[in-house]
Amino acid sequence: MRGRLRPSPAMVVAFIALFVAISGSSYAVTRLPTNSVGPKQLKKNAVTGAKVKNRSLTAADIKVSSLAGVASAATATNAANATHATTAAGIDKVIYVKTPGGVAPAPPPDPAGNQGTTIGGGTATCPAGLFAIGGGVGVDDNVNTSVVDSFPDPSGHAWTARVDNSDAGSAHGFTVVAVCVPATAAG
Repeated sequence: MRGRLRPSPAMVVAFIALFVAISGSSYAVTRLPTNSVGPKQLKKNAVTGAKVKNRSLTAADIKVSSLAGVASAATATNAANATHATTAAGIDKVIYVKTPGGVAPAPPPDPAGNQGTTIGGGTATCPAGLFAIGGGVGVDDNVNTSVVDSFPDPSGHAWTARVDNSDAGSAHGFTVVAVCVPATAAG
């Protein structure tokens, strides 16, 4: 049986050097009092924007009241399109058009037991001179029916929706809604 292995003197010196290197830097960090480094301890221009790591500062690190407007973004405080907002006519009329719809019962399950679905659709049309800027659909039975899709009509005057029904026992209802506003043209 072999005797016990002993580390060589070079290995012992390497371990001591490693221990000193690791513990020396952590000693300095653990011995500095909280908030002990500030403007008085730093040389002028020791910390500049070029020396700060990108994305390392948070809002808490910045005194917001010391920030001025950006010279190259002079239009940001008075953007060209924002001036049109004061002269543009406000939307004084928003109309919600609701159109009820229904979807027929689903076909009975096939011999393998797979349940089919039936799809029904409906459209809510805005009155003349109004455009659909939004819309949606609500189902009366969210267990057996679901929204397949909901989208604006290409003309811009209506909102269309499609709903499916997986209930073979009965038809179910839904309501399509269009949000309509006056406008001279869509787009």
